[in-house]
Formats: sequence, C-alpha cells, structure tokens
Amino acid sequence: MTSELEVLELLEERVQRATELIRGLRKENLELKALAKDAEARLAKSQETITKLEEQSRRGDEVTRQLKLLQEERQEIRGRVTRMLETFAAMEETPASGHADN
Repeated sequence: MTSELEVLELLEERVQRATELIRGLRKENLELKALAKDAEARLAKSQETITKLEEQSRRGDEVTRQLKLLQEERQEIRGRVTRMLETFAAMEETPASGHADN
C-alpha cells in the first residue's frame, strides 16, 4: 500500500506542476497577445505616417514642378521685356523723319 500512496503522491505532484505550468503558459499567452496588439497598433500608426509622408512628397513634387514652370515663364517674360526695352531705346535713338521736335 505504501507504494500505491507514493505513486498517488507522485501523480498528485505531477498534476500540481502541470497545473502551474498551464497557468504560467496562459499568463504568458495573454502577455504575448497584448504585445501583439500593441505592435499591430504601432504598425497601423506607422503606415498612416508613411501614407501622409508619401502625400506630402507628392505635393512637394507638384510644387517643385510648378516653381520650375514659373521660373521658365519669368525668364520668358524677362526676355520679352528686354527686347521691348531695346526696341524702345532704338526708337528713341533714331529720329523720326518728317517730325519736328517741340
């Protein structure tokens, strides 16, 4: 009978250890689920940030393109104004024939 009691005590110890192990694993599982949820939230926030940065980059590219166009237009206008001023200057230098100065 002693051996049956010893076997029963060993079995009881094993059940106790298995129960503690299960409790520990459940706790660890909950902690890991919380970490995973936190990681998913951070990932979603990072993806939102990336999307916003990509949009800002696209807007920046558009602004750069518009700036380049405006600079080109400015150069064109500057060239035209210079040619007009040169034309006016040339008109002032050559007296008109048949017109008397007052």
